[in-house]
Amino acid sequence: MAKRQRRIRPSRHRRKGAAVLPARIDLQLARLAGHAPAGERWLHEVKYDGYRVLLWRNGATVRITSRGDQDWTRRLHAAGEAVLGLPCDSCILDGELVAIDAQGRSSFNRLQRRFGEEPSDDDLEVMVFDLLFLDGEDLRGQPQLERKERLAVLLQDAAPPLHLSGHLIGDGPRAAREACAGGLEGIICKAVDAPYAGGRGGAWLKVKCIESDEFAVVGYTAGKGARAELGSLLLARPGAGRGKPWRYMGRVGTGLDDALLRDLLRRFEAASADRAVPLENAPERAQLRGAKPLWLKPELVVEVEFRGLTEDGLLRQAALKGLREDRSVASLKAGRRDKAQTSAGAARKRAAKAPRSHR
Repeated sequence: MAKRQRRIRPSRHRRKGAAVLPARIDLQLARLAGHAPAGERWLHEVKYDGYRVLLWRNGATVRITSRGDQDWTRRLHAAGEAVLGLPCDSCILDGELVAIDAQGRSSFNRLQRRFGEEPSDDDLEVMVFDLLFLDGEDLRGQPQLERKERLAVLLQDAAPPLHLSGHLIGDGPRAAREACAGGLEGIICKAVDAPYAGGRGGAWLKVKCIESDEFAVVGYTAGKGARAELGSLLLARPGAGRGKPWRYMGRVGTGLDDALLRDLLRRFEAASADRAVPLENAPERAQLRGAKPLWLKPELVVEVEFRGLTEDGLLRQAALKGLREDRSVASLKAGRRDKAQTSAGAARKRAAKAPRSHR
C-alpha cells in the first residue's frame, strides 16, 4: 500500500450472525463453450485479456491477490487506495487487472510489459465483475444478477483504477459475433440465477474468438540468425494422475519479441538444463525440424494462441501471447482443456448461422 493510507474506522456493531472473511476464496472459473447461449437466463460480459485478481478489504486493511494466490498488494497501490474509498467496512471483489491499448481493448502484451516494470499500477485498470462479501455478509449463495446489482451500487462513485464491468442480458450469439467483429478476445456468459461456486462449473461459460490455453515450458530449441540462441519453446501439459508422464503439446516460436527473448534466456541460464520431464509422447527429430532440444525443469507457464490441434494432438499454428506471471506450473491441471476447444472453430460456424434472439 502507499505510505499514506486513509484511516477508515471499522463499524462498531457487526451484524448478528455476520460472516467472517475467509482466508482464501476458491475462484469460480468459466468452462469453454463452442457458442454463446441465447435467452434471458444468461448475461454476457467482455472477456478481458489480463490477470484475475481478488480485492479484499477488512476495515482499514486491504489485500490484493492473484489467481495463484500471490500477494500483489504492494504492486497495486492505486487499486488498494480505491478499495479503501468504497462505502463499506469490509468486502471481497472479483475482477481482472488489465492494460488498455490505443483502440480501447485490453492488451495482454501491454499488461505484461507494464506489470514487469517498477512495481506500479499507473495506466492499469481493474475491471470488477463480482461481489463476494459485503460488510460481513457472504453473498456467494445469492443469484449472479443480484450480486451484480449490489456491486453496481457499491462502485457507483469508485475511484480509478476500479471500474464496473458492464453486461447485457440475453442475445448471446449476437454478443459473441459483435465481440469478435470488434477485435475482442471473446465473451463470458453467466447464468443470472446461479450462485458463486468455485471451480469450472457450467454457470460461467467462455466463448473465444481465438483459441488459447496455458502450458508449461519444458525445454527450448536454438534458432537461426538473430534468433540463434532461442528458436522455439517446447510446451507440455501434466499427465493424468500423480506421477504420470507429461504430454508434449508442441512448440511455439512466433510472438517472441526481443525483450521477451532476453528475459527468457536469462531465466533459462539460471535454471537447471537437461532435466527433461518424462514425456508420454516425446517429440521426434522431424517434429523439431532437426533441432536439438534443451530440456528444462518446468517452472514457467505461458499462454499460447493456436488454430486447433493436429491429428497427433499437437498445437496448430501456435503463437505466444506471453508469460503467465500469475500462474504456477502446479496450478495446471491434467486434461483441463475442454473437448469443445478442439472443435471450437466448427462450433463458431454453427453459432454464426443461429437465429438471433429478441428481447
